[in-house]
Amino acid sequence: MELDKPAKPLLTYGTYPTLVLITGAGLWAALARNLDRNAVIGLLTAVTIVIVFAVERINPLLDRWAMTKQSLLQRDLPFIGLAVVVEQIATTAVSLIAAATVRDDGFGPLGRMPLIAQAVFALLALDLLWYAYHRAAHTFSRMWRVHGLHHSPSQLYVLMHQVFHPLDLLVSRFVISLVVFKFTGIGPDAAFIAIAVLGLQQTVSHVNSDIRTGWVNYLLIGAETHRYHHAAEAPANYGSVVPVWDILFRTFAYNPHRIPDQMGLIDPTAYPDPRGFHAALAWPFQRATS
Repeated sequence: MELDKPAKPLLTYGTYPTLVLITGAGLWAALARNLDRNAVIGLLTAVTIVIVFAVERINPLLDRWAMTKQSLLQRDLPFIGLAVVVEQIATTAVSLIAAATVRDDGFGPLGRMPLIAQAVFALLALDLLWYAYHRAAHTFSRMWRVHGLHHSPSQLYVLMHQVFHPLDLLVSRFVISLVVFKFTGIGPDAAFIAIAVLGLQQTVSHVNSDIRTGWVNYLLIGAETHRYHHAAEAPANYGSVVPVWDILFRTFAYNPHRIPDQMGLIDPTAYPDPRGFHAALAWPFQRATS
């Protein structure tokens, strides 16, 4: 489907820079005034979701991708609630394991690098591990039973970002987070910056709005590139924050003049209906029939 001239250019071209400025201001305030990092991350997440949600309603990309009362209450809300619980458990477990095994103020060669260099390393390392897991999850049928839940909706909007199987969340929020943010030696401030950037990009990447960022798509993954990953056509763009690994491994897709025709699965009957919360959760543990 060809992408038309933007109907609301101020929102199309101004939403992302506004979010970047807000995130940057939050990071600066937290580092300069030594604010509680978790509180700042929570506030930035809430502000980003509110802004993006409002932009979705005012300037939707496609009406058929929009969130409805039915999709939220009958499908998404149980997974969102479960995601909050799993993320809290994973975060606590990461902190406890790290406290018992490594220093919490940075160590080794990475701990002596400039703060921004540490944060960039964290984003690159995090996305490399996620890329490997993510691509495998699209390749091997047993792993796809877990990850396919995230792709089963035929819409794409901001709150869908949390529609994940808990096993997917444990990989990203526990295993990958523990390795990158605690075991590499980067300092807590570098992890804080990386987590803030990660949160911004993951939220923006699922928005159902005509947000365009031009050349930034070659540096950070956003709505224009991640929607190709959710398309029913051949998957692409497995990265979560940066496209460098997709570019390197030739799985990068970006066409600024086109949007995919269909979201979700080519054959929705091949995966449990995500409105069946318990069935979708149980499916990865059931015996394969083929």
